[in-house]
Amino acid sequence: MTWDACTLVGPWPFARLRYESAADLLRLLERAGIARALVSPLAGAFQQDPGPANQELAAQVACHRDRLLLAAACNPAWPGWQRDLRQAQEDLGAVGLRLFPSYHGYQLGQAEVAALAALAADCDLPVFITVRLQDERLHPPAFLVSAVPWEEVAALAQAHPGTRFVMSMGRFAELIPALRQTAGTGNLYADIAGVQGPTRCLDRLVAEVGADRLLFGTELLFQYAAAATLKVEHSGLSPRDRQALCMGNLQRLLRLPA
Repeated sequence: MTWDACTLVGPWPFARLRYESAADLLRLLERAGIARALVSPLAGAFQQDPGPANQELAAQVACHRDRLLLAAACNPAWPGWQRDLRQAQEDLGAVGLRLFPSYHGYQLGQAEVAALAALAADCDLPVFITVRLQDERLHPPAFLVSAVPWEEVAALAQAHPGTRFVMSMGRFAELIPALRQTAGTGNLYADIAGVQGPTRCLDRLVAEVGADRLLFGTELLFQYAAAATLKVEHSGLSPRDRQALCMGNLQRLLRLPA
């Protein structure tokens, strides 16, 4: 069984996506053989106040809680984010938080992010840090958005050992040093949605950092699911490591029963 740690629903401002709704996501998950997915609103990256985007997505997934779990977008640089965080958990049923630091214009070393990390620990919510949404080479010339440095992600995790973090859409060369640097705290995970090489990249990742902090992720509806599923299918991972990556680690991270 496979659970997806990285999916996004909604419009992309710079091009028309073929699929945009939660209903579309469910069909694509079914086609890819993915049983459950953590989903966030793509619009939340482009709105200073992502609350309305969270509410709209929560309404779409309300009848599909067995398949789709909400990771609410949060912007700690926006006034009232504490209220929005608690509302997302208590009223919308969010099981995690997704940050878009580069799109909301803050760095992970800022005091607001430290406050969010502390509150997330109190609320027992993991924090998914979106390193990038799209390959930087494909950005429109007038809208170039830098990736979040892996050093900032690792430093934040080390500074808040009681908070669970996920480095989302990181590249192979970013995941390895970040996970190595946080081996002592063990509270930083990483999804494979942004890993696009080298050859046999999953085998090499597991050999370098182990399988227990890696999460399966596709970045549907923004990427094709096959890019992730084929990496797993053609890997040489042991049954134990494959089960951990494809479901067990995310299940444990979210504190969910099987």
